[in-house]
Amino acid sequence: MRLLYFIPLLSTKGGQERTLTDKANWLQERGHEVMFVTYEHAGELAYPLHQGVQHVDLNCHFFSLYRYPVFRRWLEALKLKRLLRRKMQEVILAFRPDLIVVAIPNTENFLCDVMAVAQNIPVVIESHLAQGHEVIRRGATERWLYWLYPPMGAIRKANLLIALTEGDAQCWKCKQVERVRVIANPLTCYPTAFPVGQKEKGSIICVGRLTPQKRFDRLIEAFAMISAKHPEWHVDIYGDGEERQQLTDLIRSKELQNRIHLLQPTNDIYAAYQRSEFFVLSSDFEGFGLVIVEAMACGLPVVSTDCPFGPSEIIEDGKTGLLAKMDVKDLAEKMEWLMTHEEERRAMGVAARQTAARYQKEVIMPQWEQAYSEMANVTPHESVANR
Repeated sequence: MRLLYFIPLLSTKGGQERTLTDKANWLQERGHEVMFVTYEHAGELAYPLHQGVQHVDLNCHFFSLYRYPVFRRWLEALKLKRLLRRKMQEVILAFRPDLIVVAIPNTENFLCDVMAVAQNIPVVIESHLAQGHEVIRRGATERWLYWLYPPMGAIRKANLLIALTEGDAQCWKCKQVERVRVIANPLTCYPTAFPVGQKEKGSIICVGRLTPQKRFDRLIEAFAMISAKHPEWHVDIYGDGEERQQLTDLIRSKELQNRIHLLQPTNDIYAAYQRSEFFVLSSDFEGFGLVIVEAMACGLPVVSTDCPFGPSEIIEDGKTGLLAKMDVKDLAEKMEWLMTHEEERRAMGVAARQTAARYQKEVIMPQWEQAYSEMANVTPHESVANR
C-alpha cells in the first residue's frame, strides 16, 4: 500500500507531528510505502523519519500572507492555493498513492483542493483536535481562508474520518459526517524498566506548546494558590510557543521564578516523566491528550481539566488520576490532594501505567493499518457501512 500524508509541516514539536511520524515509520517498517507532503515546512524535522519514508515540501508559505493588506492578502491567497493545487497534482501523479491521508486541524482550508486533485484516490481525514474548536483563535489570514473555502462539504465527501476520541466522533456525526471511526493515538514508547532512585521529590511535570489552548496560565495560578503551603514542590513546564513571555511575566508576578520553570522541549521527555511525581494538564480542549498517556506509561498519575475530549476517556477519575473542573480553584485542590497523599499517589501511578499499556503500538497500530487498507480498496466516497 502506498500512503501519502498531507500536512502543513513537520518541523514543530507537537503531539500531531509526533504521532504522524510514529505511524509513518511503523507502516514503512511493515512494508508499506509512505510519503509526507508538506507545504510550509521550514528547518529540521521535529522527529526522525524512517529512511524509507519520503518527504516533499511544496514551498507554499501561507503564513507569509500577513505581510499584505486585506485585499492583496485575498488575491495572494488565491494565487498560492492555485500553486499548491498544481504542485500537489504533480506529486500525486509521480507517487501514485493508493490512499491520501489529511490531518486536521491546519489543513481543513485545503480539503477542497485535496479532493479535487485526488480524483479516484480514496481520502481519509484524521481529526487531531476537538471538533467545534477548529476556528478558535485563528489568525486573520486563516479566518479569511476558512470563510472563502468552508471545509465541511469536502469533509463529508471523504471516504472516512478517523477521530481520536468518542466525544470528537459524536461532534462530527452531529455535523452530518457519516463515515466516522474512532482509533486512539499510539504511544511512542512504553518503558519496560525504570532507573532506580531517579525520582525528584516534589517535582510536577507539564508538557505542551505554550499556546492559549493549553492554558498554562491556569496552571500557574493554581500552583500559586497552594505553593506557600508546600515549599518542597515545584513545577517543570516543557514546551515553547507564542505565550512564553506572557507566562514568564505571570510567573514573575507571582514571585515563583524558583518554583515554576519554563523549559525548552526535549528529545528525552520520557526521562523527564520518570523523574517526576505526577503530571498536570490544564487545557481548554484536546484532540486526544497524548502527553497524558505518555506520563501514565511512566507510572505517573495525572491531574487534568475535564476538557473536551481526551482526558475523561483516558483517565479513570480517582483511580489513575483526577479530573478537575475547568477553573483555577478546583485544579489547585486536585493538585494539592495528590501532593499530600503519597500512598494514594503511588497506587494511582501503578494503575495509570497498566491503563497506558492499551495504547502501545502493538495494540493501536494494527487498527490504523486495517482502516487504511480497507479504504485503499474502496472506490471514492464509498461508505464502509455499505460494503
